[in-house]
Amino acid sequence: MDFSQNILDTLEPEMARSLIPGWLCGFMELETAEMEAAVKGVASSLSCFDDAAFARSLAYLRTLGDEYTLYRADPVARKATRAYMRVLMSGSEVSGIENLRAAQEAGPTLLLCNHLAYCDTQIKDVLLADSGADDLADKLIVVAGPKVYEDSFRRMASMGLNTLKTAQSAALSHNEKKMGPREIAAIALGTVRLAHHHMNRDQMVLVYGEGSRSRTRRLGPFIKAVRKYVQVEGCQIVPLAISGSQQMMPLGRPTMSAVPVQLRIGQPIEVEGLGALAAMEAAWHSIADMLPDDQKPDEGVEPVV
Repeated sequence: MDFSQNILDTLEPEMARSLIPGWLCGFMELETAEMEAAVKGVASSLSCFDDAAFARSLAYLRTLGDEYTLYRADPVARKATRAYMRVLMSGSEVSGIENLRAAQEAGPTLLLCNHLAYCDTQIKDVLLADSGADDLADKLIVVAGPKVYEDSFRRMASMGLNTLKTAQSAALSHNEKKMGPREIAAIALGTVRLAHHHMNRDQMVLVYGEGSRSRTRRLGPFIKAVRKYVQVEGCQIVPLAISGSQQMMPLGRPTMSAVPVQLRIGQPIEVEGLGALAAMEAAWHSIADMLPDDQKPDEGVEPVV
């Protein structure tokens, strides 16, 4: 079940407060008692917001993703989606937050991570927020492709995060088909400029270097165009390795299961002196080293293509 645009256009705050918990939790695979508890938990998380706050959030949800720009996390969506994700993340772990904090305090920071599921960024947000690093979660901006905004469920999830919408290569099946290469390139360049702007203003930008989710769980090569994001003075790359989310939200399945996830944050890599491509390769190898054996890259895979 999903909210169509027609429903969103007419949805009022009082009805939204009533419907959202059950709607969100309808995307979970849970036993009856667990489902009831999950719905109550999400409803409780929304109880502190008045109708005016809900009205603002609904207006935001209706237009989220319409432009290629930065979308800041909405407080209602963030509260609801964090409560939702916590139901699914029992037993999840994060290590290396000190590496992330050190890099962020030192200057412009780009995070590079492998990519397994649409919920990968939500997982990072919750793990940081619940591990005493809520300030870092607030500074996290993820570069997101068009598919992140394609239906109301994904848009609701994205609305709880800081997302920077970009166009993606025409070679990817989920890109906007009507765009030519020049238009895609112009939008991508604008995204990089925005990323640099915010990296220079105490924000961290997250990029999934493979360009899309891994179809095999294994780490694939990074796209060479990602190097443009690190071409800002004083930039450091922080490698992140995520595992388990491919079981939480498998490819092709519209629902999510409760699965513990692990996030490992590696040592920062200074771009200066190495150069953009060499720094990306170093980050790729760091991620590969932190992944479990069944997610490590196949033999002979190039780090950057």
